Amino acid sequence: MPTSLFILGREPELSVAELEAAATRWPGTVSVINPEVAFIDHQQLLPSGTLDRLGGSTKLATVLDRWPLSGDVVATVEQHLTPAWMIPFFSSERIEFGVSGYGLSNRERGLLQKIALHVKKDIHAAGRPVRFVTSKEPQLSAVTVRRNGLLNRGHEFILVPTDHDIIVARTDAVQDYQAYGLRDFGRPAANAKSGMLPPKVAQMMLNIAGVQADDILLDPFCGTGTVLQEAALLGVHELHGSDAEQRAVKDSQENIRWLVKEFSGLHLTVDILLRDAREISLMPSVIVTEPYLGKPLRGHEPPTWLAQQAHDLEKLYLQCFQHWRKHLQPGAQVVMIWPEFVSPAGPIALKLDQVVEGLGFQRDPLLSSHNAALLKHDDVLVVTYGRDDARVRRQIRRWTFRGE
Repeated sequence: MPTSLFILGREPELSVAELEAAATRWPGTVSVINPEVAFIDHQQLLPSGTLDRLGGSTKLATVLDRWPLSGDVVATVEQHLTPAWMIPFFSSERIEFGVSGYGLSNRERGLLQKIALHVKKDIHAAGRPVRFVTSKEPQLSAVTVRRNGLLNRGHEFILVPTDHDIIVARTDAVQDYQAYGLRDFGRPAANAKSGMLPPKVAQMMLNIAGVQADDILLDPFCGTGTVLQEAALLGVHELHGSDAEQRAVKDSQENIRWLVKEFSGLHLTVDILLRDAREISLMPSVIVTEPYLGKPLRGHEPPTWLAQQAHDLEKLYLQCFQHWRKHLQPGAQVVMIWPEFVSPAGPIALKLDQVVEGLGFQRDPLLSSHNAALLKHDDVLVVTYGRDDARVRRQIRRWTFRGE
């Protein structure tokens, strides 16, 4: 059975939620090793370009070996990480390699680099041309791996300790930072007030929704069209967007026109309208959206003001769900962001879950209980993300419409 490692992004709970949703198609079982790494046993080879379709993972690696722990981690690495072990993985005379450890202490990472440097010296002493790629960062970044050619003319070896062994893997792919940069900053239309959803997060939300090529997808708060853009790149053919702001509609239309020119081979039916989210008329199979999150914050709003903001949004979102239920067939998916306002008195979140459930929407877990426990995540029905200094954090939820 093939086995892969995924190096998780900055928000591990969200990364694992995406992997668990995606793994149902491979199929495979996702197991968190530590907050940086997930381990997947899958029943068939992963499709080509798998990492390009995942916004929450920075590296994909194939497991090569598992070294039983003999003493501590460093002693085990010294015993097994040798020229005799490494050289057979290279087909050319020249050896180019890097080593990254995940789940290691700072001391262990430092000693790992020293062991790898000794391997380099031993290979050189044996007469083979060799290059050891290092970095000032704790691990080699996706940028460092790609720019140093370790995907095509060399290898990055990843070491991950568990309670009983060290998993050793070889990096097969890294996240395409240039492609995400193009899709984020290369688009012609941008709006800091309505277009703040990063392409990576939109991609993760779409994967959590389990979008398929034949879905009818709607983003009723389309902003600058990021969800529509990422859905198109995931292969969804029929896309619908709407927004109550004329500028947002124009921005989305302009960005989709750019997308079709920039990425050849897209076969799309796209309809973007000026329309309130409470007035949709089509029958989508999937709704994925970051809605209006309230008035811009300056950072000094009192808790009472933030509570009123949350209350106003509760009214808006409830009206949306009340309207959407009239246009959804049983089984339709909704993945949506709700805000969580950061306050000195504690987080202020919306209290709509039970009301929405009463409308026929079933809340679906985003994480398995096992992986949630390993990540020390309390609520499997919600994943919250945001920078440490964020004034508003985003909560992602998923529902399945069950009907009356």
